[in-house]
Formats: sequence, structure tokens, C-alpha cells
Amino acid sequence: MMLESHCARRLRQLLFILIFVLTFEGVARKAAPPGFNIPLFLFKDFLVAIMALYVVQMSPHPAVNFLWNSYKLLVILFVPLVICTGWNDPLLAVFGAKQYLLFPVVGFAMFYGFQKSKMAQILSFFRAISLLLIPTAILAFVQLSLPHDNWLNMSVGGESLEGFSAGGQLRVTSSFSFVSQYCAFLNAQAFIVMIALYGWRKWNWLWKLAGLSLIAVLVFSCLITGSRGAVAGNTAICLAALALALMKFQVRAVLEIGLLLIFLYLMVLAVNHYSPETTAAYSARENGRLIGISPEIRARVVGSFFDLEQDPALQTYFGNGLGVMSNGTTTFSEYATIWRMRMWTESDFASTLFEGGYYLVIIWYGFRLIVMGVTTYRFLKNVSAESSFAASFIQAFLLVVGSVGTLGIQPPVAIWWWIGVGTSLVFWWRCVGPSEVDLDLEDELLTSSKRARGRSLYADALHSRPS
Repeated sequence: MMLESHCARRLRQLLFILIFVLTFEGVARKAAPPGFNIPLFLFKDFLVAIMALYVVQMSPHPAVNFLWNSYKLLVILFVPLVICTGWNDPLLAVFGAKQYLLFPVVGFAMFYGFQKSKMAQILSFFRAISLLLIPTAILAFVQLSLPHDNWLNMSVGGESLEGFSAGGQLRVTSSFSFVSQYCAFLNAQAFIVMIALYGWRKWNWLWKLAGLSLIAVLVFSCLITGSRGAVAGNTAICLAALALALMKFQVRAVLEIGLLLIFLYLMVLAVNHYSPETTAAYSARENGRLIGISPEIRARVVGSFFDLEQDPALQTYFGNGLGVMSNGTTTFSEYATIWRMRMWTESDFASTLFEGGYYLVIIWYGFRLIVMGVTTYRFLKNVSAESSFAASFIQAFLLVVGSVGTLGIQPPVAIWWWIGVGTSLVFWWRCVGPSEVDLDLEDELLTSSKRARGRSLYADALHSRPS
């Protein structure tokens, strides 16, 4: 028990470090000398590998048994794909397998790190993460006032990003390497901020104002990216959260989400009125539309599944190689470089089909569907009314990003998603597992060194508790 308590504490520390690295990796890579680019790029993988060493020391737990079994089966089913990729490039096979199989460790780490934590400890963790919205938003705003050739507005490799401009404004990356990584961070903040607001009804007016300000910063950040992935993604998450709350018949959560949507709408109008340069890039790309999911975006999402070009490279059973479409593979794989010169797949489904063929589509999406299905079922059946508001957003994030997110080729997206999976399991376990009183008692059992003669540790802990 002492070992598991130590491992849980280390996992919480590593998770915070990992999130900090995810948030500021981009600006660190831009500022660092060229020789440090690759080590910084791989540092998050190193952190997750350390997490794995602590995760395997934890005892089996009923909350994650389904996940362990599904994950082990996935690893076995990946063997043919690794062999096929290794036939062309052994190093690429290792890298590609890592892209798919390493980051589920974060989901286990999230659960094991917080399974016995008190709610106050969980909320402190997420409130600290939610505050990362502030420095990233400030940096994004600063980027708009800088020339396009400023080092902050260049890519990690030092290339100009003017090709990503719209409406005369650059699509800013803030502290991230790519706009898509900034969007992934903002999509995750859609549920992180809602956890940070847990219990807001008991706050005084000053803290409520601070909470509303944080939501305003989130809206500002989504619009300033100029990216439809941030705005449309968070719109979809909000709508999905509302639908999930309706399915649970949680009237209070439905009303709270409804009020939140109204507030978000007012914030969008306010940002567009007082800071039009913030919305210029997004407005230009969406023909003046600032709210909702446009027909073009819906067509792109649907088309990513059903309107793929009949390219022979996509019509394969075992694909063309794991990791080929991931960023960074061209630095060490000639095989990947040749393919990337021929084509590039933007959507998650096309990338999965290209890299592993129909076989990978079946096992990879099957695994994701199991995770989304089980966590959604548990949410609908067991999550309490008190936790429904925050849990609705957690589950909505899992469903939206788990359906269309590029989890197999972008580690930051995968890590945020698996943090959401672990958080969903933590909230569910808090509703069906031991209460905080029982957890307090367990802590006393672990720390008790003296007891009355002939009395068990459990009885002694009970006897010493105040009535």
C-alpha cells in the first residue's frame, strides 16, 4: 500500500510536468539551439515512458480492467503492422508503434494517480492546469502585434508561417509548435475549465467573476487561433455535453449548460466588437461566421470518412507503414520522406487508412469505440447529479475528439484525450467506489504505528476517530 501511495504521488507530479511540457514545448523549441530540437520533441515521450514504470507497479483495479484487457489485445494485434513497417524501415516501425501504443499509459496514470485523492486535491490539479489559458492567450495576442518574420511567428524549423494567414492576420500558435496543437489544448480546456468551476454555486461573487473571466479567456483563445478546429471543436463539445446531460435527465446540469452557452455567445460578440483583429483570421475563413459548425466543416468531417479519393495508396489491407504521416519522421526515415513527398493525409481516418490499411482502421477505431462506449455507459448509469455538469464536458470531449481527433499521428492530441479518459474513470469511481470518509480511514491505517494491545489497525483507527 505504501508503494502504491508513492507511485500515485509520482504519477501526479509527472502528469503536471507533462502538461507543462505540452503547453510550452513549442516556444522552447523555437528558442532553443538547433541541437536541442529533437530532444525537446521527444521529452514528452520520455515522461510517458517513466509513467509506465510506475503504472505497472499498481495493483489491478476493477475500474480499468476493461481498459487493460483491450489495450493488451491491441498490442498483440499491432504485431503484424509493426512487422510490415519494419520490412521497409525498422526504426520507423518502432516510432510508429510508439505513436499508437505508448500514450494510453497516460490514461492509466491519470486514474492511478487520482483514484484515492480527495475531491479538493483533484480540483486543485485541474484549477492549476486551467490557469495555463492565461499565459498562452497573452502570448497569442502578442504574436498578432509582431511581424510575420519574428521568431515567435516562425515555425519550429525557422520557416515563415505566412501561408497560414487569413484575413490579413496570422493564425497564431501561441506557445505551441503548430496551430493544431494549440487547438488540441483549447479543446481539452473545454472540460478542464468546467472541472475547475466544480462547486461554483458555493463561491462568493468575486470567485464567480474569476470563473467567468476564465471562460472569457477560453473564448478569446479559440477565436484568436483563426482555426476551425478550436471554435468548431469546442462548439461540438458544448453541444455534446448538453445532449449527455439531457440523456441523464439532469435538469440542473442542463440549465447550467444552457446558461453557459448563452454566456459563450455573449463573449463571442464582445470579443468581436472590442478586439476585431482577434477574430479576423477566423472570420475570413468562415465568411464572417463566428459561431457554430458551418456546412463546410460538416462536409469536411463527413468527407474524411466517406469521400476519400480512390488512391491505390489508401486501398490496402495493411497500409504503407506506421508513423509515416506523423510529424518528424522525415528527419530519420528516407522511406517516410518519399511517401510524404507524394501525398499527405490531413484527416484522422485517411491517416489511419494510409498507415495501416483496413486492418488498422478496424482494430484502432474498435479500441477507441470500446473506450468511448464503456466510459459513456458508466457516465450515464453511475455519475451523480453533483458531478454531472463537469462530467458531461469530460465525456463530450472524449466523444468528439475520440471520433475525429488525429490520435495516431499527433502525440499532443493523444495525450490530452487520454487525460480525459483517465479523468472520466476517476469521476466514475468517485461515484461507485469508497467515499472520502473511507479514504481518510485508509490513510490512517497506512500511517498508524501504534495501537491498543489486541486491537486491529482498522479497529484502532475507528476508535481514535472523533465522534
